[in-house]
Amino acid sequence: MPAPAREFVNRLWSQAGEASRATGIPAHFMIAQAALETGWGRAELRFSDGTPTYNLFGIKAGRGWQGAVAEATTTEYVNGVAQKTVERFRAYSSYAEAFRDYASLLTSNPRYAAVLNQQDAAGFARGLQRAGYATDPMYAAKLERIIGGQALRAGMVG
Repeated sequence: MPAPAREFVNRLWSQAGEASRATGIPAHFMIAQAALETGWGRAELRFSDGTPTYNLFGIKAGRGWQGAVAEATTTEYVNGVAQKTVERFRAYSSYAEAFRDYASLLTSNPRYAAVLNQQDAAGFARGLQRAGYATDPMYAAKLERIIGGQALRAGMVG
């Protein structure tokens, strides 16, 4: 998987670097999270007509969201049980906008304070899990595996 990983990392590295400066979180941690959320870009959220939403982080469109929205079926865990549900997700005009919004979400919401400036992969992943970023009970473990995995390292080389 090195070539697809390298392409994914290269496509997002500069935007991840900007978000890293805003959050103190290493860029490769955020790229790993985008890889987890999108299957290394193979399963990026799209509008019903197939155009991209650039939503790399699975950020939902809550009541206060003023931007574009795409609906998609997703799996949510309720009391440990996986359930398919249709949710509204934020849509962006670019990956750069997605990273800016992700950084803004983390820095403006007090529940994510423990992940800001986090330099430890396990601390970052578990902090997101504890803060309720995702309902998947294995989210932190999956994210830790990607951060420490061969595919991400291969993608970051050269």
